[in-house]
Amino acid sequence: MNLSTFLVLLVVCACAGLACRSIYKDKKNGKSSCGGSCSHCGSHSMCENPKAFFDQIKKEQFSK
Repeated sequence: MNLSTFLVLLVVCACAGLACRSIYKDKKNGKSSCGGSCSHCGSHSMCENPKAFFDQIKKEQFSK
């Protein structure tokens, strides 16, 4: 492995580490990845009523 390959690897690992750290800190502080625009979200029904959403999923799986 030459020096340039090692430096690129180091930069990639540093970026991945910072991204993981940011996600961990956000989760620890109670932040979510939700953008807040429920009408455009594909999973908005899960946020509004999670129990009903998962009950519907179970019903669909067992009806097949």
